[in-house]
Amino acid sequence: MPLPRPLLPLSLSLLLALSALLSVGSAQTTANATGSITGRVLAAGTDSFLERVRVTVEGTSLETFTDAAGAYRFESVPVGTARVKLFYTGMTPVTTAVAVAAGQSALHDVTLTAAGQSDPTADRVKLATFVVNTSKEMEASAIAINEQRFAANLKTVVATDEFGTVAEGHVGEFLKFLPGVTMEYAGGNAREISINGAPADNVPVTLDGFSLATAISGISRASAVDMVSINGLSRIEVSFSPTPDISGAALAGSVNMIPRSAFERSRPVFNGSVYVMMRDHRKQLHATPGPREDRRSKAPPGFDFSWVVPINKRFGFTLSGGRTTQFAGQDQVTNTWRGAGTVTNGTTFPHTTPDQPYLSTFAVRGGLKQTTRHSLSATLDFKFARSDTLSLSLQASRFEEDYLSQTLTFNVGGVLPGNFTPFSTRGTTALGDLVSGNAGGYRKNQTYLPTLRWRHDGPVWKAEAGAGYSRARYNGRDLERGYFANTSARRTGVTVAFDDVFYLRPNRITVTDGATGTPLDPYSLNNYAVTGAGSGQPENNDQQRTLFANVQRDVLWPVPVTLKAGLDRREGVRDLRADDNRSYSFVGRDGRASTTPVGSDDAAAPFWAPELSERAHPYGFPSIQWVGTSRLLDYYRANPTHLTFDENARYRASVTNSKHTEEAVSSAFLRGDVALFERRLKLVGGLRAEQTNVAADGPLTDATRNYQRDASGRVLRAANGTPLLIFPTTNALAVSQLTFLQRGTHVEKEYLRLFPSLNASFNLRENLIVRAARYFSVGRPDLNQYAGGLTLPDPDSDASNPANRIVVNNAGIKAWSAETTNALHALMPASARFPSADFAATSRISSAAPSSTRPPSFSPSTASIPRSTTSSMSPPSIISPAKSASPASTSATNRRSPVCRRGRAACRSSPTPVRNASPATPPRPPTSPATFRAAAVGA
Repeated sequence: MPLPRPLLPLSLSLLLALSALLSVGSAQTTANATGSITGRVLAAGTDSFLERVRVTVEGTSLETFTDAAGAYRFESVPVGTARVKLFYTGMTPVTTAVAVAAGQSALHDVTLTAAGQSDPTADRVKLATFVVNTSKEMEASAIAINEQRFAANLKTVVATDEFGTVAEGHVGEFLKFLPGVTMEYAGGNAREISINGAPADNVPVTLDGFSLATAISGISRASAVDMVSINGLSRIEVSFSPTPDISGAALAGSVNMIPRSAFERSRPVFNGSVYVMMRDHRKQLHATPGPREDRRSKAPPGFDFSWVVPINKRFGFTLSGGRTTQFAGQDQVTNTWRGAGTVTNGTTFPHTTPDQPYLSTFAVRGGLKQTTRHSLSATLDFKFARSDTLSLSLQASRFEEDYLSQTLTFNVGGVLPGNFTPFSTRGTTALGDLVSGNAGGYRKNQTYLPTLRWRHDGPVWKAEAGAGYSRARYNGRDLERGYFANTSARRTGVTVAFDDVFYLRPNRITVTDGATGTPLDPYSLNNYAVTGAGSGQPENNDQQRTLFANVQRDVLWPVPVTLKAGLDRREGVRDLRADDNRSYSFVGRDGRASTTPVGSDDAAAPFWAPELSERAHPYGFPSIQWVGTSRLLDYYRANPTHLTFDENARYRASVTNSKHTEEAVSSAFLRGDVALFERRLKLVGGLRAEQTNVAADGPLTDATRNYQRDASGRVLRAANGTPLLIFPTTNALAVSQLTFLQRGTHVEKEYLRLFPSLNASFNLRENLIVRAARYFSVGRPDLNQYAGGLTLPDPDSDASNPANRIVVNNAGIKAWSAETTNALHALMPASARFPSADFAATSRISSAAPSSTRPPSFSPSTASIPRSTTSSMSPPSIISPAKSASPASTSATNRRSPVCRRGRAACRSSPTPVRNASPATPPRPPTSPATFRAAAVGA
């Protein structure tokens, strides 16, 4: 795709301006005869070359930093003896004299010694194990601190070796320890990144600068970092203020993950581990049921390794991989409080005040989730010329999740006035019901990212170009694996009472038959009837293509100046489908659905899975009988008429979930770096321009497509004036297929934005740095804003019907923009043994969409679900031959809150149940077509 027209003139202007400025500097550098200095920097006592070592020539303005291979190069060094100074956090600074001859290149390799170590050749055999472990931790810490010290912007850099072993094996569990970063969890996994309160949709996540595909987050922009393995990464950078060469979509920051390089080491290094991982509340080495009916070991083995091999100075490779399997609990309780989060109606549920809520529904959930991760990453580094390096990288991962949870729900159904307090509820006779349900499935996510990068580090010019393609695919499966995704069994006509209620659960639950008053056992399937089952097999695909190039040059003006310009093109294609979602109703042999086993053939007891009932349910509940998802599917396959499903509902779900988006962001930037006051004050600023083009397809609803028309297109009408229908409304499927079209709405949107930015840092002392930044950024609207679909009104229907109106997302909504000022006071330690201390302040002025809409990514959920109290998920323990981690001690127990421990009187005077907050009311979608740029296309 060619560069968008609005951006092409700007790109050419930036490149011409850069060429003109650099030609002036080039003329000045040729005036005098000079020489050059080259070399590499190695850490004593290790095989690691050091990146970002500051190298300066005393008495001149020359300054540079070593690259990933530890190499540095000076051009235009005055002839004679040059004093070269090297500085790296945690190392003893070194200053040496180097003889420079006119037109010659002097080789000067340096080995830096750790601070406090006087003899790098000292005996390393003594206390070898202690020295090696400490060296690795100190090295990782020094890398991070050194990167932050010399960063051009506000940035946190952490080496992946710094925190040791990450049990879960993915990046999310590592990022949660970083300051300013908040991980958003999904299913117990640290999945999406929020920086300084900005939503995950507005946090760009890249892998070595290349866009990372994510298919698990549906149509949102958030990146699922739990799909990325950590053992193939060298370090992670979190930028809190962008420079012109960073995306303008970094509303409050961005994350970049750096893979390992072969030139990091001077000799081959292999690290690996084999371990067994288990949860602290499931320490069984023998196989037990869960998450399905089959038996599986809850202490599965795992391994990971990384291999860095520099074959010679010109070629090397890295190889990393791993496999890990773990089990996690799905325990949770949900309390629904009337008068404090859930509405009352004055009849079935009497009105009450917020200080006197009452419990109307209680649900307890248990179950297991099994996750398996496979990862493989490799890089090939080839230095084919003195100043040119080519790097080919591949990151691949596969994430599999098999999960099943069992939930038992008690509903009182109704309450009479006077039969409730915050500590007890007496349900109305025969209005209550019990629901026993399974919910689960299997999903597989595959992600891979091949990249190619070229770097030129010449004496005059520095250049970089790269191309990358990332693809992620998410599949959900159930029927083909031999089970339903969910099942439900129900018992109606019962009376439910809650007693001794505290913040977590009722201590006593009583269930009786509504007709006879005899007690019922809610934990036995003998008292339930099967009501339904379901399956869902979604498929999501995401593709990200990245192409960029930039050039850089130092200009020898009276003050050191570096100019950099570049182009960037990023394309994303998101495709969502769910073609086979089914909801089944159990009707049995008699063809009639029932909610009680009394007088029906829908009894749930024949489908009991005893394997799922071997262990007690969490939160103090006894063993509960559950319907087997595999047993019910086997019964359906043998008796296909005993469960029915709605073909019309299946079709409409398929159309609703079928969406396609394409987005291209083309960028050009010009960046300038200036150093003043003997390089104590550094300014980095410039301008970035981004042209965004979006095309999307979503569902179309048009009721008039079911009207009969004549050859000229006029609607045919009956004698009473009503339109004649092609299909009667009793044929729901045929009507839907005519009036509800898959991807029948097409939307296009484009906009251009400019992003000026300025970063400043001042060294008050060698280890005391003050930083400040001011920048403009943008938060692009959620992609569902474009692919949400269109509902057209029916001019022949009742105009007073509120449902008879156009419903459309505002595709013309402006991107959320922000103007941010950051300040940071950083104390950088001289040694890697001590952490850095940062004190930050942020001021942000946001400009969002009109008041009729919310900023993108802040759209509240429309699902009206009660707030829940979730049990603590205990972290896994690792048992390895080398090291054993002490298990976590968190587990869910049936305990009272500290308030309730003071006694019943204290609890009554100061009730502390978890009260449900009212779900946010979603804003009404804008109905004005003024800013709507969509074209409805029919079949």
